[in-house]
Amino acid sequence: MSTLPHVEDEMQRLVSEAQKQNIFLRLIGGLAVKVHCPNASHRALEREYPDIDFVTDKASARKLMEFLPAMGYTPNKRLNTLSGDRRQLYYDEAHGRQIDVFIGDLEMCHKLPLADRLRVEPLTVPLAELFLSKAQIVELNRKDALDLLALLLDHQAGHGDDETINVDRIADLCARDWGLYTTVSMTIQKLNDILAQGSVELDEGQIQTIEERLATIQEAMNAAPKTLAWKVRAKVGTRVRWYEEVEEVRR
Repeated sequence: MSTLPHVEDEMQRLVSEAQKQNIFLRLIGGLAVKVHCPNASHRALEREYPDIDFVTDKASARKLMEFLPAMGYTPNKRLNTLSGDRRQLYYDEAHGRQIDVFIGDLEMCHKLPLADRLRVEPLTVPLAELFLSKAQIVELNRKDALDLLALLLDHQAGHGDDETINVDRIADLCARDWGLYTTVSMTIQKLNDILAQGSVELDEGQIQTIEERLATIQEAMNAAPKTLAWKVRAKVGTRVRWYEEVEEVRR
């Protein structure tokens, strides 16, 4: 079966066909931000979306090993053999794209538990986890920063998950993991710096909206009661590396 040239059309094709075959998929990454955010097309925030990232559950992970090749994708046999119960990688040779599939949880710089929250949204992971999937990146690049700014511009930071960045979920995960708390706090500061430097052309009202929502998230993170393990790790601080180094896997 041939893949489609436009990445959004291809994503919809895969999701639709997976549903027909009872295969569970939820979108994560830049395309998930675009699905939720009209402002992802703002001239200051728009970017290319070269790849498609999904999360699935363990039952569907096994089915993907037959499903995606049948949909026109070439598997990364080495990674899928070694890590196929946690992560799988496939290539669209015709269009130079890849599909990254995370199983159950997202494990990159930090581990984000997703398994119990995968059915909150019908197409993507919840907005809190979508925010964290970008905010947990230690070496934040411009495209990830733009995704976060679009997400924050289009969605209130508050309680609950209905088109809202759920600060209670973010605060709870960060209160259990000092490393995650530290990286997310650093990302919030980086985003504030980007806005202050004027390197993204947004108007004053848009900047204020984002800054207020960043402050709401940080305040919730700071106020959440911390575990004993969190407090012990905090005493060590950044003298010891608090994140996993992630090597991007590409062809």
